[in-house]
Amino acid sequence: MDDDAKVVVFGLDGATWDVLMPWVRQGMLPTLKKLIGGGVHGTLETTIPPVTGSAWASFATGKNPGKHGCYNFILPKKSLNAMKPITSRDIKGETFYELLDNNKKKCILINLPVSYPPRIGGTVITSLMTPGDDFIFPPGLADEIPELREYRIIPDTSLFLDDKEAQYVNDIRGLEKNRFICAKKLYRREWDFFFMLFSGTDWVQHQMYDKLISEKSGDESHSMRFYQEIDEYIGWFVDNAAEKTNILLMSDHGFRAYDKAFFVNSWLKDEGYLRLEPRTKQKIPEHRFSADQGGKRHKKIDIGLPIFLLNNLKILSFLSAGYNRVKAILPFEIHLKGIQPNLSKTTAFNASYDIVGGIYINDENRFVDGIVKAENYDELRCGIMDKLKGLRNPKTGESTIKRIYKKEDIYRGEQAHLAPDVIFTLSDENMCVSASLYSDKAFDEIKSNTHSLNGIFLAYGQDIIKGADINDAKIIDLAPTLLHMFGMPIPGDMDGRVLKSMFKQGSKLHDEPTICQKDDERERIRQSIRKIKSFDIS
Repeated sequence: MDDDAKVVVFGLDGATWDVLMPWVRQGMLPTLKKLIGGGVHGTLETTIPPVTGSAWASFATGKNPGKHGCYNFILPKKSLNAMKPITSRDIKGETFYELLDNNKKKCILINLPVSYPPRIGGTVITSLMTPGDDFIFPPGLADEIPELREYRIIPDTSLFLDDKEAQYVNDIRGLEKNRFICAKKLYRREWDFFFMLFSGTDWVQHQMYDKLISEKSGDESHSMRFYQEIDEYIGWFVDNAAEKTNILLMSDHGFRAYDKAFFVNSWLKDEGYLRLEPRTKQKIPEHRFSADQGGKRHKKIDIGLPIFLLNNLKILSFLSAGYNRVKAILPFEIHLKGIQPNLSKTTAFNASYDIVGGIYINDENRFVDGIVKAENYDELRCGIMDKLKGLRNPKTGESTIKRIYKKEDIYRGEQAHLAPDVIFTLSDENMCVSASLYSDKAFDEIKSNTHSLNGIFLAYGQDIIKGADINDAKIIDLAPTLLHMFGMPIPGDMDGRVLKSMFKQGSKLHDEPTICQKDDERERIRQSIRKIKSFDIS
């Protein structure tokens, strides 16, 4: 790669071709049409589970969750009743942008999930999981770009909770417009690698994906206009890119509209593995929490403690994920009044694992209040798996489970022990898994717009083939591919591969061999620990 060549990655959180491609064909998204016609595109397989925190950590590291250790936005700590929001400190090993930074490549990261606290010294505007207002690095950047003072991490969540669809989408449009204005100014600065994520696609789709894929979403709707604006923003960056710029566009997972759910914790309770008890009361002023209209604490509004979210999961299971996202950005930990597992009598629990099933064994080795002894672990796990394999939908009589795995079947690495012990997917594509504790039935009808396994991938630029399809790409492939695009060696512990098929024959990126690097894993871990300890987040 030439020294003056650049790479841009745009993220469209949760985007799917099911939504975008019909609009592309109708000429409503001209930038995407141009990029598809002039480059390669296809699907992008994400992580199991297909959730934002895990997916972006795999994007950043090129590794499966068993190596980087992030399986969701929140993870059990020493107990299945103690969940910890993840931060960049929880990503084990080095990210590709750290490797670029170490190689004197200037990086700009805008809204990359799990990037707080920053792991590089360049320009970083962090994303979800940032506690408080310190999401702009270096801190003095807002003095140089005044529009950053109006920058928000999330939209006005009260509009989502109140089901004010049009107002919610319009608030997202305003947030993304400000993000675009700020990003334009950073784009004009000196950089080698530029990343920007539009989160609004995920927020809108959780609210109305079912409408977006139907004929009911008219051309003049507020949601249609939102996607057109994102297309225009990307178009500006493409039009103003330097000549030797390669552009990637991706989503971290896909989306589906579901009309029923398997409530795995209700099933575990019915089978005798899970016992519930009242949750211990915690001191929260007036049982309310303060949230802002997008992550800026100087404009506070009060939202009642969202027991509503948990009590209504039968209606809309996404509310569970929405609550976890809101909770994660607050400056204090919330303990809800309600119910929780009685861990002195619980042997298995689906903790924080939605969309696909992920059951933790409450074992003594990992959890301080675990009750399953090591010698009983295998028998218990196999028993749960056998029962799941024989599970039938009571209405249709069809098998419920499509695939079922032990954690070691999916995850590899030093962090694999932190994963759920049993992972499964469902046979019915219109049924999702819910981790709710508030359902009386194992199976129930719901309305839920939430994640799926396959997102989108697109590449465009001087080194990219024109008009080709690529359908075997995985999110773990992007980190090694980006390193290759900068002529850098690929660490031996990365699980992904370089997507050579997207490069033009005759180009350096196609013809030059991939440089693979053998690593001393223990030394790499020591280096990562030293770097994390040196973070300055003041």
